[in-house]
This record gives sequence, structure tokens and C-alpha cells, in this order.
Amino acid sequence: MRLLVIEDDLILSDLLVNILLKNYLVDLTSNLNKIEVLLEKNSYQVILLSSFVFHNQQLKKRAKQVFKKTQSPILLLTAGEISDQDFNYLGQRSVDFLHKPFSIDELNLRIGLILFNLSSQKRELFLKYQNLLLDNKSHKLCCGDRSLLLSQKEFYLLELFFKRPNQLLSKNLLANLVWDDEEVIYGNTIAAHLSSLRRKIKVISGKNLIKAVRGYGYLLSN
Repeated sequence: MRLLVIEDDLILSDLLVNILLKNYLVDLTSNLNKIEVLLEKNSYQVILLSSFVFHNQQLKKRAKQVFKKTQSPILLLTAGEISDQDFNYLGQRSVDFLHKPFSIDELNLRIGLILFNLSSQKRELFLKYQNLLLDNKSHKLCCGDRSLLLSQKEFYLLELFFKRPNQLLSKNLLANLVWDDEEVIYGNTIAAHLSSLRRKIKVISGKNLIKAVRGYGYLLSN
């Protein structure tokens, strides 16, 4: 699991990173330009966002563009009130609050609840991308009157891509979400599963939809 911490308080940011690194991969920044780069490079399960971005209009407008790049849930670290207008800069996403000062236990609890809600979201019976249907019950990929059975890992991988079209998914994210508690992913395991999945998509639809972005990960696009 990977978290992004966006905090301008140096003491608090160091404390947060030291705590979170015990259980997660963590990136830290307070620079909006760097945030944009990180969001393009990585996928985050939770973003811990300090309310400093709402302190002036220039930051707000910049933040609005930056956060369009992800739908990751946000845990907003705030020392004051947040207006309804401020929510517009975060887009359509899940937002929770943690008021400063907060305890370590409360921080861990809030993050845990966000991750639990993500993992327990009900799966739709069918997921659709273009003319492809992913059948959650049978684990089949369907296109018109044709269908192919997917392995369990292939199904979970494609489910992630269907839910995040045009979003770059890193190898670390795929490993954490698809292989879950398995301790070691040997060699080219992820690449091998994706290669098999891409072949099946090509057979049933005639299209190469999963693109490899060298050094970053994979994305589902036309």
C-alpha cells in the first residue's frame, strides 16, 4: 500500500512519515509541482492532505488541476474550518477529516477505515469498457457473443484496469492489490500475467488495450 503525504509543517511531516513507514510505502511533499509528478508516476490508496492548499486562491486553482489526475480518497488534515467551496477543488472523491492535533492511534484508525471501505466496496455484476464486459460471477471476459474464461489473477488485474481506465497503475500497486498477502512476487510474475491477459483481450476484441509504460507501470486505453 502506498500513501502520499502533503504537509507543509516540517515537524508534523517528519512525524507522519516515520509512523506510516512502518506499514506503508510513503511519499512526502508540499510542492504542488512535485505532487503532480508523483500522481502521474504512482497510484495511492490514500492521500493525506494538509489544508494549507486552501490558504489562498492561487494554491486552490493549482490544486484543482493537480487533483484531477487521481480519484484516490483523501484524509484532510485540518486545523480550521473548510468551506463548501473548498470541496470543489478536490473533485468527486471520498474525503474524510482529521482535525489537528490528533493522536497516532486516531490517525491509524482513520487510514484503516478508509482502506477497509475501499476493499469492501461491492463489486458490480458486470464491468464495462468500450464493447467489453467483465462478468464478476463467471470471471469471463465477453465481447458480443464471444467469451473467454480468465484466471483469478487475470480477472483481478482486469477489474482494476476497468475501474481505472486511462489511469497509470504501477507494478507496486498491482502487486499489493492483486497478490495481497503473498510475500514474494518472483521475477516477471506480473508481466507474465499481463502478457496472458493482453493476448486474451486481443483474441476476443482484436485490440491491444493494456499499454506498458516503461519504468512506471501499465494503463488501459484505446
